[in-house]
Amino acid sequence: MSAMGMVRRILFGMALAAGVAAIASGARAADKPPEAFGEVSFEMPEGGAYAQEMITMVVRFYFKTRATTEAMEQPKLDKLGWVQLGRDTWAPTKIGTANWFGVTRRIAVFAPEAKTYTIPPFTHHVTLIDAEGVRWKVDAVSKPVQLTIAKWTGKTDGPEDEDVWWLPAQSVEIKDSWTIDPTTLKAGETTRRRVDVTAVGTLAEQLPPMIDTQSPGLVVFPGPVERRTEIVDGLPVAHAAYTYDIRPHTGDPVILREVLLPWFDTASRAMRQAIVPGANVGQGMVIPGTPLADGPPATGPSPALAGLIAGALAFFAGVAVLLVPGRRDREPVMARLAPAWNGFRRTLAVRTAAWRGNAAGLRGAIYELAREDRRAGRDWLADPAVAAALAEFDAGLFGRRPGDAAGIKLSPIAATVLRARAARVGRADEGPASGLVSPFGH
Repeated sequence: MSAMGMVRRILFGMALAAGVAAIASGARAADKPPEAFGEVSFEMPEGGAYAQEMITMVVRFYFKTRATTEAMEQPKLDKLGWVQLGRDTWAPTKIGTANWFGVTRRIAVFAPEAKTYTIPPFTHHVTLIDAEGVRWKVDAVSKPVQLTIAKWTGKTDGPEDEDVWWLPAQSVEIKDSWTIDPTTLKAGETTRRRVDVTAVGTLAEQLPPMIDTQSPGLVVFPGPVERRTEIVDGLPVAHAAYTYDIRPHTGDPVILREVLLPWFDTASRAMRQAIVPGANVGQGMVIPGTPLADGPPATGPSPALAGLIAGALAFFAGVAVLLVPGRRDREPVMARLAPAWNGFRRTLAVRTAAWRGNAAGLRGAIYELAREDRRAGRDWLADPAVAAALAEFDAGLFGRRPGDAAGIKLSPIAATVLRARAARVGRADEGPASGLVSPFGH
């Protein structure tokens, strides 16, 4: 074989090898789906967000080629309140110099307390079409991320303050309206007041369970609270409507006091106060002290006084039990009674209203107690037994089933509420000693 023939054979072999390698490389490329990945990030104030404050969680997925079918699978966000802020949005984007297709989902999340939460992976099930027209079913998965909630750094009025309802929002607006001008009311006449609270950047469940507008000289019957959350311009907007039937019971005009509603401005990072306005009510047509025509006749001692006497006697009976000769635990008696009596005092309005048979007073006392208990109050109000009892209560009290109001048994309702509250607040808060027991069995 000549030298020239040898060279030709070598060149042919090299070309053949290169072709085979190119074919194999193309086959391997065709076996690999287009690239896809996801990521999760948070939009929050500099310095961190506080408990129950809105944080925007941004979920993004990127795909190297166009998609046909898709579905994003969201993990369980245990213990976090959340609401999706509108629809997912698709848009072409660049990562470095490469072109990608991207989809974004924005979710408002609300953490109940200051600690670190782990957000599990999101998964995007998608069908991608490569450059050769081949369809690929791809599951793009984001990595788990952590969300850390900052502790309150202010001196008072934070989420840990049990005496103040904590309401973080971008803005709070309060409006009220009346079915009858309150200044024209005569004693015994009733008007209905509606107080509308609108808060931007929060959920309806985070608005107060009830706003206490009780004032001397007025009978105030709180009604059911209507709540809803809507998404406006990419933000949650919470609405709550509080209704009150108000009736003056003296012969003189009286003042319905204004109520301050503290809230945390998430934009300025400062505490503010919204005002439920006060009002002048009534012009009076009866002599003060004269019973109203529709009021119950006065027969015997006041039921309220009887209830208070019963409670006091029960308390001192508990003291006597602890001081019986021979007990070894007499020394810490007062230390043990003080917090227990304080807890009983907080529930006294609920107990007294049930003793008196005052349905409207019981409902108002229950929601006032929930407001004072703050986070625990929301928990026991959401207890299934309490929710069912209050639903039946409202149906009779507010006329959804006419004629039921007279037959409402208040003691079981109060017992259900106090039982659920005891499970969340603590039984030490329900009575000062074994000798001071609620007439409802608690």
